[in-house]
Amino acid sequence: MKAVGADNYATYKGLLERNQNEIKEVINALTVNVTEFMRDKTPFLFFRKEILPEIMERKNKSRSNIVRFWSAACSYGEEPYSIGICSREVLPEDWSVSIYATDINEKCLKDASQGIYRKEQLKNLELSIVRKYFEPFGEDFKVRNIPKLSIRFQKHDLTSEAPISKHFDTVFCRNVMIYFNENQKVKMLTDFYNSLSEGGYLVIGKSETLPAEIRELFTPVSVKEKIFKKV
Repeated sequence: MKAVGADNYATYKGLLERNQNEIKEVINALTVNVTEFMRDKTPFLFFRKEILPEIMERKNKSRSNIVRFWSAACSYGEEPYSIGICSREVLPEDWSVSIYATDINEKCLKDASQGIYRKEQLKNLELSIVRKYFEPFGEDFKVRNIPKLSIRFQKHDLTSEAPISKHFDTVFCRNVMIYFNENQKVKMLTDFYNSLSEGGYLVIGKSETLPAEIRELFTPVSVKEKIFKKV
């Protein structure tokens, strides 16, 4: 408040009502953005070994070679890029991978779209993966232009906005629900359900659980990895 000359909450509230830019600054300051490539590792191993092959089998039956994923609350982009790397390692070269990566924090989205990371941020990745998907960029590393992989970064509020699209093969929303109340969780998870294609997957954080009102919408695929399938 001091930075904008507001000496009390009432004055600051009035400023927020008049100034959209200040609202953006507050959102950017308050949102928690802790993430890393292949965070927790084992969910991504399960994604590579179990989910992607099943999706590929299902797509082959429908003669489709396009897969679509949603990385909700993507922060600085490590998760959607991890999803893209896993997909390109498993799926045939001529298959198209489309990833929607959303967050409420516009600064995070801007940084994520640049795809530039420090060396220490790549610690969870094998050296062969780093060499294949990243190129030196000064003292940092930049994500290469990966054929048949499209990542679209977009602002989206999970608590108030409708789903960004439909027919996703998998939705990732990990370590996000801990910040929401029960009503917000139900709204968000219902939106995920509606955005998934038939038989689509939902991946949440290892410390998170589905609210009772939502459990009939999903069946557990891996209790350990907190991965569910749309009923």
